[in-house]
Amino acid sequence: MKYKLAPLELPASDPFRYDALNRKASAKSVSLLVDELEGPFVLAIDSPWGTGKTTFVKMLLAVLQDKGYPCLYFDAWKTDFSSDPMVAFLGEIGRLLPGQIKQGKDFQQAKSIATVLAKKAVPISAKLAATCARCLDAFERDCVANAVDEYENERSLIEQFHISLGKAIDNLTADGKKSKIVIVIDEIDRCRPGYAVDLLECIKHFFDINNILFIVSLDKQQLQTSLGAVYGQSINSSEYLRRFIDLEHMLPKPDAEAFTSSLFSRFEFDKLFVNRAAGELRKEKNNLVQSFAVLSEIFDLSLRAREQCFTAIRVAIMTTPEKHYFYPQLLIFPHLLTILAVLRVGEPDVYRRYALEDGEPEELIAHLRSRKGGVKMLDSPSGIVIEAYLVTAKSSWQDQTDRLRDYKMAASDTALSAEARQRAGKIMSIVRQLSFVQRGPSLAYVVNKLELAAQFKR
Repeated sequence: MKYKLAPLELPASDPFRYDALNRKASAKSVSLLVDELEGPFVLAIDSPWGTGKTTFVKMLLAVLQDKGYPCLYFDAWKTDFSSDPMVAFLGEIGRLLPGQIKQGKDFQQAKSIATVLAKKAVPISAKLAATCARCLDAFERDCVANAVDEYENERSLIEQFHISLGKAIDNLTADGKKSKIVIVIDEIDRCRPGYAVDLLECIKHFFDINNILFIVSLDKQQLQTSLGAVYGQSINSSEYLRRFIDLEHMLPKPDAEAFTSSLFSRFEFDKLFVNRAAGELRKEKNNLVQSFAVLSEIFDLSLRAREQCFTAIRVAIMTTPEKHYFYPQLLIFPHLLTILAVLRVGEPDVYRRYALEDGEPEELIAHLRSRKGGVKMLDSPSGIVIEAYLVTAKSSWQDQTDRLRDYKMAASDTALSAEARQRAGKIMSIVRQLSFVQRGPSLAYVVNKLELAAQFKR
């Protein structure tokens, strides 16, 4: 049984076979844009951290490769131990070129120049100007003169590098390939700030070549934070990025229920429920998918965070006998387990207050109502059950009696809407049923399982 997901496999013949986020239309649109673009060009694929950018760009690469584009996938995070991304870029580009082009004089010259440039720190014109302003004596003037000569030499090398590499890529047409190389840079927003900036500078200064198109997968907000760490918080990071990015494409927000269903399948939860098809147990699968999808949206969990929640839920279920409810004699298992698993990842302080300290159910319910979408969720059939379980799990018999009195008053309060009265009556009925037949969820039991899952080495 799976407790951690392996990277999603993308069959070359059908890269969208497991497209749980419905990204096929976006990939097709971007591929059409690539057809029309002329390099040099930098296209940013912007989406928050943990929203499936890596899977998307790999699907996109499959589409572009099918169209005949030489494509390179560059995982920036795996290379940020390096002090210079330039040589790594050129080495990977060499892998895309046929032997006769790779061994030709143009590419070999570009490689030689890259080796020289990699050993030098390219002077920045702004720093050079600042140095000139501070020149006060002959010695300093000599230093600046040498710096200017060095700068001009390196600028000439960069121009020669552009010409040589451009000619090498142009030769692809003679080999029957498209003379446009697509380089996807992924995970740049996970790199240490200095390396992320170096990578952008490398793209701008060294690979600003007519037939190279960069697609940079990033979380723009996170990258702006990295820029602030390097240049200071006063930098206009958004304007700074305009120097490097020509166009941005925002990925659409993924469908929560579709992604949850995909997790359910990829974590092999169906194997857990194959022997849970009798009576009320058959409802558990749908309850888990629906309640998890809604709750993960309310707490705005990233896709990676949702995977972590599923791991915790999977570990919690692991010790439950196949033909038993998750809690002893419990009617519908997912609700309390699911909301606590989501809270533990998305709102750890709220989780701790309710599950481990003396927080009252009313506090948590009020917090849920304060979240965007929370009122709608709690007023839904699934939300009504969730509220009933939150009340029952944290209440003694006397507490339940007092709280039932409040719901009873609400159910008969003519000042409330008919829907509000019906809702109060349903919650009261569920709490009474759970208490009467001693099917109430054991909060300590659930929390112990979740805390065990937190220690599970994934």
